[in-house]
Amino acid sequence: MGTLYLIRHGQASYGEADYDRLSARGQDQARAVGRWLATRGVSALYTGPLRRQVQTGAFASEAAAAAGASLPEPISLLELAEYPAFELLQHLVPRLVAEDPKFEALKSAPTPRLLDEAFHTILARWASDEWAVDGVERVAEFVARVREGLTRMLAAAASGAKIACVTSAGPIGVAVGLTFGIPDARMVRTSIVIRNASVTELRFRTQDFARHAAWKPEQVSLVTFNVTAHLPDELHSER
Repeated sequence: MGTLYLIRHGQASYGEADYDRLSARGQDQARAVGRWLATRGVSALYTGPLRRQVQTGAFASEAAAAAGASLPEPISLLELAEYPAFELLQHLVPRLVAEDPKFEALKSAPTPRLLDEAFHTILARWASDEWAVDGVERVAEFVARVREGLTRMLAAAASGAKIACVTSAGPIGVAVGLTFGIPDARMVRTSIVIRNASVTELRFRTQDFARHAAWKPEQVSLVTFNVTAHLPDELHSER
């Protein structure tokens, strides 16, 4: 059996114009992940292509090296990028405001609470395929893309390999959902609770993936979900 550690990136710069980079807390979270990985004996390290994902891998590698362990050179997988959240907000907020007067204040006096509610409403409608935008990835396409990346990663693993993968909440939700065979909308719903720099551990049958190169629920088991025991209390965050 192989082991896959799915790690959500550290806290990004939420609320800033340049969101896709780690905050100071996110950098500390990534270092904590690195110290934890230094004790795992991982044979491969993958990251998604987004800057917050790549930076998490880099800070983790630096911290592991400082702890006396060398992590493998990161391998970038385009398929492990997050769902198109900003594109969805850009295109669908006007529709949300037009359909629900409760969100009218988004035009003049948006509050963090109202913004969060708007995001989760749009995400839920996209995840259930009620709302779509021409040229923007639909939920089924997102799930298929992540499944392809995960399958390629596991098919390349040697027997008994331990793999670390730094990605985002959405792809982790997909991985968990594929393990249990749940609908696409539930996969996205699962992703909402995933904390920054958390670890979700899966076990997989390496020979099955090497032979068939396909993801089947009976080939994968969930061991732990959304674990943050490696983080001190002051480094816990959800976004």
